[in-house]
Amino acid sequence: MNFNNLDLNLLVVFDTIFDEGSITKASEKLNLSQSAVSNALNRLRYTMKDDLFFRSGDRMQPTPAALDFVGPIKKALELIDTTLSRESFKPSESEKTFVFATPDVAASKVAARVVQTLQKEAPKIKMTNVALGNGVLERLKNHEIDFILAADPHMVQEMESGVGQRFDEFFDSFIVYQDTYRCVARKGHPLIKNNKITMENFLAADHVFISIDGISNSPVDLTLAKMGKKRNKMVSVNYYQAAIEIVRQTDCIISLSSNVSELVNNTNEFDVVSLPFKSDEFSVKLIWNKRSTDDPANSWMRSILFGLKDEVFL
Repeated sequence: MNFNNLDLNLLVVFDTIFDEGSITKASEKLNLSQSAVSNALNRLRYTMKDDLFFRSGDRMQPTPAALDFVGPIKKALELIDTTLSRESFKPSESEKTFVFATPDVAASKVAARVVQTLQKEAPKIKMTNVALGNGVLERLKNHEIDFILAADPHMVQEMESGVGQRFDEFFDSFIVYQDTYRCVARKGHPLIKNNKITMENFLAADHVFISIDGISNSPVDLTLAKMGKKRNKMVSVNYYQAAIEIVRQTDCIISLSSNVSELVNNTNEFDVVSLPFKSDEFSVKLIWNKRSTDDPANSWMRSILFGLKDEVFL
């Protein structure tokens, strides 16, 4: 096998088809025509002396040879990306824009501290936050966003998606902190007595529920289900700010993490009490594309976030 005249762009095509499982999707991601991607695959088949992919249902499945090739090819492409980006990334000079996907409350807690660092060390770098919605892992895989900062309950549906089921293949993460839930209500709420809420009153209350997809259950619901109980989820909203306004102006209550409860009650206008049962801890994680692990810009931003995690969240 002679690689002297191998076009490295063919390896990019191979890698993209492997990840996407489709020539159509690969062509869209690479911004090439389907015929150009097909021609590139045929050239690589000739060079590798193997079909590399075969159609099974609606996906292109890798051959045994392609499975042998994919690891070294990914490492080679990552090394090239890292080498080129290392030459060009200098925080004080970079004009890169980092794109985060986080819930609005997490953005409010983290953004100010990150911006302080950017102003000191990297004044030309920009930071954008987008909503944490369906398909966010796919967007991260496609490098449309740089980081996801989210609690496990927010990611339930994403982890059940096709790309989510291959999480360890595409992504890396670290736990920012562990948390549990608290009950938040307006001051003087009739169901809270002596800074406590009973199980009977908790179940009788109208609950506001924050859900990205409007469907997924939180650890609170899962714990109640194990006990054979169910709360009345009266209102489902996408954003914390909307949920907090409903709680502020009505007799609805909400279950929030300890960190978020502390943040929304910084003016002491709510009652924050323990749940009337023990709920499981959950993790809040920073997630990034595994192919960006050695990227100097991505690594630099992760170091900032890692340095802030104890200061901001604990």
